[in-house]
Parts: sequence; structure tokens; C-alpha cells
Amino acid sequence: MRRSARTAETDGARRLETPEDVASAIGVDAEDPRIEVEAADVDLLRHLALPRNPERRTTELKVVLAHWEAPVPRWRGRLGQVRDLAGYDVRFGSPRGGAGAVVRTTSPRPVSEIANAMISLFTPNTPFAGAGFPLVAAADGAGEEILPLLPTRSVPPLEPMVDRLQGVGLKRADVLIGGPRRLADELATHHIPTLEAAHGHPRTELPVVDLNVHNPIGRELTFKPSRPARRLTVRGRRGVIVAVEAGMGHPIEFDVERPLSAAVVRQLRGVESVDLSGIAEVPEGLAARFAEMAATDTILHSLPESAAIPAEALAPELAAIIRRPYRQAKGLDRDLRSVEARRVAMREHGGFFRLASSITHVTGERYLPRVSVILSTMRSELVPGVLEMMARQTYAHMEVIVVVHGVPAPSLEGAELGDLDYTIVEVPDTVLFGGALAEGVRRSSGDLITKLDDDDWYSEHHVADLVLAHLYSRADVVGKTTEFLFFEEVGQTVHRTFATERYHDQLAGGAMLLSRATFDALGGWRPTPNSTDRSVLIRAETQGLVGFRTQSLGYMYIRHASKHTWERTASQLVQGSFEQWRGWRYPEVGY
Repeated sequence: MRRSARTAETDGARRLETPEDVASAIGVDAEDPRIEVEAADVDLLRHLALPRNPERRTTELKVVLAHWEAPVPRWRGRLGQVRDLAGYDVRFGSPRGGAGAVVRTTSPRPVSEIANAMISLFTPNTPFAGAGFPLVAAADGAGEEILPLLPTRSVPPLEPMVDRLQGVGLKRADVLIGGPRRLADELATHHIPTLEAAHGHPRTELPVVDLNVHNPIGRELTFKPSRPARRLTVRGRRGVIVAVEAGMGHPIEFDVERPLSAAVVRQLRGVESVDLSGIAEVPEGLAARFAEMAATDTILHSLPESAAIPAEALAPELAAIIRRPYRQAKGLDRDLRSVEARRVAMREHGGFFRLASSITHVTGERYLPRVSVILSTMRSELVPGVLEMMARQTYAHMEVIVVVHGVPAPSLEGAELGDLDYTIVEVPDTVLFGGALAEGVRRSSGDLITKLDDDDWYSEHHVADLVLAHLYSRADVVGKTTEFLFFEEVGQTVHRTFATERYHDQLAGGAMLLSRATFDALGGWRPTPNSTDRSVLIRAETQGLVGFRTQSLGYMYIRHASKHTWERTASQLVQGSFEQWRGWRYPEVGY
């Protein structure tokens, strides 16, 4: 077995520490009956799944992950599709230990195909699908530049055509990403070079952020005290994040000209902020690393005005944010700063949004998910205000279905709704609450479904936050929590201690989102008078699905003096709060 300068072998296993190691490992020996690799983490498995060398085949692939974290304690994973599967074994160590799997086939299969199927054994990876979405595939030979563009952690393969199911004029994909155009014409209806997809449409030069890697999952909880302050220094191609006070933490090193690895992102979880005041100039590549760090919720601050950043190197809005000063804090102040930068980084630099815009430009078909927002209410007078909040949403592809439950349809005269797409549905009061919600879903058309409560508060970023969490967590159900709560009776806003940016089975019913496919598979909201949201979460738990809590800015649960479907006392709800304010306090950026 050949060795490369960058690929070590231990007991016959190829050790993969970098993407270059992966490229070297799959470039040798066209066919091996048994291949064993030791990868640093799941992200290296994504690189192994790239269809770079279709002739690299095996009947047994063993993968050992040196670092693996169980998303939830009961995690078991799901093997994806492998043709000619003979069987597989999977082993999970401690929740933060290693893991491994062996997949065997009855005939040689491409290493990339088996590795691709293994990804969902180790990490959440819900399928990306929508009604009428183009079938997208990665071309043979696609390089690692395609990974930041993908909406899932797995790589969409070029499916073989089934001889007995041949269709007239039907090609193997609607859109092929990467590879030579002359071959793409035979395989797909449309072809988009990887570089063109990375620039998006309208074209932008801004570097891309890989939402599957550069995200805030596992970030330090905001109710915990600040870790020691850090600062960034640059030495040639090497960036080093060190503690301001000597001896207060290990340095974090990265290559300025390469995307931050998953290992570096894990190290950044415990870093609240990075002082950039010592940066005299921004070398090529560093601005892209700023965008990646911001996407992880690492607070960058105090970059001197003299350190120029070209407009094409970093979103100007993000550049302005990282120039502002920051003093370490906890709670809402920390959230406000980190989430503001994260939203800009993901929106302006997110690779999937570039791919989606390119696909729409080339095919004329939408590739961003459409969200159906469902509201069931017995208080018509509240509907105009809720619709105005939805009309201000920054996420463009959405509709609102309002189910008026046993009451007349509301008057919307004077409401500022712009071009909001909404539908009013009337159902009698003989229908139970869950049944009214279900009727709203039946009248909807979105790929993703979320629910509103008529008396809670939502900022203009609420729907976009949920869609982002859906994309980067790849969980079955995502949502916010009742982290911010306003007690109307006593005029008090509280901030409660909830673990967010983590996989979790408890989400707020008025702020959760899931795909229509998942919703239908679970049976949706049961026709019950109350606890309808819990009915969905219970079945998600019992059927092995995974939930994810994102940050709760942009959502406020309002506790009125009147009766609620969620029966908990005020004293129960205030338990665990660590910040309180007299009167109403907006939990949002810019309010």
C-alpha cells in the first residue's frame, strides 16, 4: 500500500487529518477488497464522499472517527443507500469519544458511495427536498470546493439510470454541478461549473461559508461567565488566537488561506470574543476566515479602521460590525452581538444560498424552501398585528395560513401587509384545536411548516432564523425556546437559562419548524384540545427523530393573566431566570 507525505498508516489504516490526505488516499489502488481509514472527524468523511475517483472501489470500507460527539444521548444513526449492501456494523464510544463503522457489499462499490452513506450514521443529515425541486447532482471529479455549497452533509450523487425504467428524454439529473460541460450535456439538463455556483446570481465575489461546518452548534451558553479574552495575531500564512493574559488557554492556530476546519471550529466553541485591534493589515484570505468565525458565533471586535478590507472580501455590514468595540458580557448583551454578526455572515456568505440562486437563474425553478406559517386563533382582533409581524419578515419565500377557529374572519382594513401571501380559513368551534391547525396545513403549500401563537412576539428575523437552523443543524425538527418571557400581569421581562444551539427534544410550540415530509410522517398535530405541540415532539422522540434548539432572539413568549393552553404557574416559569428587566425588553438586534 502506497504512502503519501501527508497520509500516515497505522496497522493498515490510512489516517486522514486534512482534505489533502483524503485526496491522496483515494487516488491509489483502483480496487481494494478491504479499505480502512481513520478520519479526524465526520467532516473528513464528507471529503471522502466526493465523487473524485469513481474507479476507487471496495467491498468493505471501515471508517474510524478519532473525534465524535453524540448529537443526543440516544443517538443510533441511519445508514444511507448503498447498492449491493451485504451488511454493516457501527460502534459508538462515549458521548465525546470515538466511533466507527464497517460497511460490506456483495460487489465492489465506489468508496465515495459508501462513505456518503456513512455520514448519517454519525451526524444528523435530513434530506433536502421540496415540491418540484430540480434533481441536483455532483459531477464525477467534483472537488472540495463544492462542499460549502451543499444543503446537506452528504453529497448528492449522480444516480444511475434504471434500464427497465428508462424515460423518454429523461436525464440522470436536472442540474449537474462541476465537471466538464461536454460530459454534463449527456448526463443532465443543465450544467453549472462549481466556481460559477459559488459566485451565485447576481454574481458576488464574496467568499463562501460552509454552513455544515461554520455554525454555532455547541457554542458556550450565554448564561455562563465569560472565558478569558483572546486576541488574534497573524504570522505569514498562520493565524494564531491567543489568550490576552498569558497562560489562560491554549493557542488556536489556522491557515489564513484555507477554510477553517471542523477541528478549529470545535476549539472556537469556548472562545467568546477575539480582539482584532492588533491587526495592522488584512492579508489575502483572512477576511474569509472572519466570515467563518462570525458564523460560529465567535465575537470579533475592534478591527482598526486603518486595516482595509475590500468590499468583495467581506460583506460590508459584517466588516462594520467587527470594527466595533466589545466588552465581554453574558446573557442578552452577548447574544445581541454574536447573533447580529452570525446572521449577516450566513446570509451574505452562506454557500447554499449561492447555489440556490445559481440553480434558479439557470433553470427558472426555486431551490430555496418555501415556509408555510400556520396560525390558529379564537381572537380575530389579534390577527392584523400578527400578520404585520409576518409582513416584515426578512425571509422571502413564505406564506401565512390563518385559521379563525369558531369566530368571524377579521377585518384587515388599515393593516400594513405589503405583498404578504396570506390565506384566511374559517373552521367551526366544534373542531378541536389540533384539528384546526391540521386544516391550516392542508390549505398550505410550503416545503417547511412552522406555527405561530397569536399573542407572542416575533421579530422580522424569526422565520429566517428557523430556516438557517434547519439548514446547518440538519435536524428533523428545529425551534426556539421560551428563553425570553414577558409577564404581562406584573410588567416584567425575564431571560431564562436554556441550553441553545444544541440538539434537544424540547422546543417551544410557537416557534418550531419541520419539513412537510417529516410533519406528514409524524401524523402532524393530533386533533386534541391542548398539548398539540407536545404530541408532535413526543412522536419525534419515540420514532428516533432529532430536535435542535437555536438561539431565541426574535421570539418572546408572552404570559397573560388569562388562561393558557400551556398550563404552568408563573413561579414555575420564572425558575432558572438569570436576567430580569422591568417592563418590556425586546430580545432582538436593533430594537
